[in-house]
Amino acid sequence: MTDTRAQFTTALRQFADWLDANPQYDVPTGQKFLLCLLTNAPVREFAERHGLDVSADAEGNLSTRLNFGPLVYEVYGYVDFTAHLAAAHERNARRWADENGLDIVAKASE
Repeated sequence: MTDTRAQFTTALRQFADWLDANPQYDVPTGQKFLLCLLTNAPVREFAERHGLDVSADAEGNLSTRLNFGPLVYEVYGYVDFTAHLAAAHERNARRWADENGLDIVAKASE
């Protein structure tokens, strides 16, 4: 067990104990724990191992969800993480430019 894993599971148990010891406070309405994988193959493997359905977004990136009541362990991957990241950066840059009254234009070839 890695230190990060041990710290995470210990913190979950501490949080559950705290909630039990403090019933005067409301519990969160839900929580999503995300596991990002760089490719789709391990998402398929995880889903098969746990009998889960897989869904794809418009780019073909896969995800699956393992539910524990209101808690969700979401596993997702990418067809091509590098291309996905580049597209996300471009969308963010274009949104920022639009919000600031700017246009993004292609650089003149040298």
